[in-house]
Order: sequence, then C-alpha cells, then structure tokens
Amino acid sequence: MGQHTLWRGKDHLMQIYARWGTEDYKRYYFNDIQAIITRRTDVGKVQNFVTGALAGLFGLFAATTSGGWLAFNAIIAIVILSIFIFNLIKGPTCETHLLTAVQTEKLHSLNRIKTAQAVMNQLKPIIERFQGHLPPETLIQQRAELSGTKKKRPLTRLIQRAPKAFKHESGRVHQMLFALLSFNGLIVALGFVLSHVGLTFAGGAVMLMMGICVVLALVKQHDSNLQHPVRTMTWAALAYVCFSFVSSYIISMALAFKNPEIVQNQWEMIKLVSDTTPWDNPLMMTLNIIALGAAVVIGIPGLWLLRNFRRTQRSVARVEPTPDTAAAPKRIS
Repeated sequence: MGQHTLWRGKDHLMQIYARWGTEDYKRYYFNDIQAIITRRTDVGKVQNFVTGALAGLFGLFAATTSGGWLAFNAIIAIVILSIFIFNLIKGPTCETHLLTAVQTEKLHSLNRIKTAQAVMNQLKPIIERFQGHLPPETLIQQRAELSGTKKKRPLTRLIQRAPKAFKHESGRVHQMLFALLSFNGLIVALGFVLSHVGLTFAGGAVMLMMGICVVLALVKQHDSNLQHPVRTMTWAALAYVCFSFVSSYIISMALAFKNPEIVQNQWEMIKLVSDTTPWDNPLMMTLNIIALGAAVVIGIPGLWLLRNFRRTQRSVARVEPTPDTAAAPKRIS
C-alpha cells in the first residue's frame, strides 16, 4: 500500500518508499554500484490474460442481455478492456536489482522493460564517469584470468554458502483446501438439478472456509519443503476464490437491481438466490461452469499431488541411517 520512486542525485541514486504519510529512503552511490540486473518476468502476461478473459466474459454478458444490464456489462467490459490495452502498451514486465559490495536491493519502480532500458541508458554514462570506462577486451581478459585461477585456488579459501533450510510442512491445510474445492464442485453440480436453501448455505459456508484455508495455506507453504506444483495449485486456488467472491457479489447486485422490493429482507434474498437456477441465468451458468472447472483442474489434481508428496516424505522418513553416519547424541552442558 505504497509507492516506490527512484531519484537521481549528483553522486547517488535514491529510492523512496512512500506510504501513509511516511517515507523510507535508501541511497546507492555511483562509486559503489557493481551491477544493475534486469530480468524479464511473466507478470505482464498473466495480467493480460486475466484482464482479456474478464473483458471477453463481460462482453459476452453484454451481447446476451438487453436494457440496463446491457449498459452495465458493456461499461465493465470497456473499463477492463481499457486496462488490458494500457497494460499492453506499457510492455513486458521485469524485475530490476541493484548490486553493491554489501547488499542487493530491488528497484521496484523499474518493473517494465521499456522504463528499465531508458533508465539504464541514462545511468551508464554517469556510472562510467565515476568509475571509469571498462572496455570489452578487459572484461574478456578478466574472465579468462578468473576461470584460470579458480582451478588453482585452494579449497580452504573458497567461501561456501550453506544451503537454505526449508521447514517441514505436513500439508494438512492444503489437503483441506483442495477437498473443499472438490466438494464445492459437487455442490455446484447438484445445483443444476436441485434448488434448495440448504445448498445455498452449504455453498456459502464452503466458500468462507476456502477463503480461510487458502490464506493459511499460502502462509504455511512459504519457505517450506512443499513441491512447486502444490504451491502453484494453491496460488490458482487463491485466484479462483477471489474470482468467486467477486462474481457472487455481482450476482447479488444483479438480483437486487432486478428485485428492489426485497433488498432489505435478507431471508427473501437468500430464497431468491436459491430458487435461481443456472438454466435461468446465463451469468450463473457461466460461473457454475467455472466452479466445476476449478474443482476438476485445481481440487482433484491438488489432492493427487499432495498425496504423492506425502508418500515421498514417508518413504524418505523410513530410510534408516547407515552405521557410519549414525551417532549417539551428545549432551552439551
């Protein structure tokens, strides 16, 4: 909930992080900068995919409705399409890091390839004026000398970084999350043939528990030994939960606009939602199909991946240590 900006001084760069009336400052002197590394990311592609899909979805709603709903869906589609075009014009996304002898800092404001390239073109002659110009021939020679000295360097002088230790995670919260996703798909499937208030309450309770579980799962999987596919499924579950909350709000608003006489009566609103079947509402039909897809694509595969992960962990735990490596624990007083 803040803004990062990058400023250029006479002999340094300054990154300012402003939020809620406070500002944090970090200075990087040109004499100390060793490298500025820019790496392309896929964030922009994901943003374009999501905004493009939402613009197409609301455009489809506008094409299949009439009257006030046509204007409502068309306005939302145009707004999201404008965001998609603006993001497309800004170009690919990236991450930029600044390296010194003692730290590596992320330059948050340089998050687009076009912006980062323009800033690099400005900073290169300035840094060369402070540090001197290094011709390419010198770089090639230094690289060759460095590769030659690596073989002759004694092992005792090498600085070895210890591997990062990951905490063990059992995956119980993830299992509950994927099970709720699968159960939600079952509730949605029953909604195609059955309309009952109990299904509405069950669906709402499942969605609420999914929202809690996905947050807990994301917290627990941070720096844990969970496999990458399980992590990816968890982030996909977060995207679906957010989409489901927003779509549920849109359906509630649509029913409220269509039936203003029962807006103040919550029980009547719940009964109205329960009596509305996917066959009566194209928007609800689309959202139910997406919910079924989430259960099939995220819930069931997530349970299967988590099962394989737990099986692997149990097989590793059953491996007995060899006599050479096994040793009795020593008490340290």
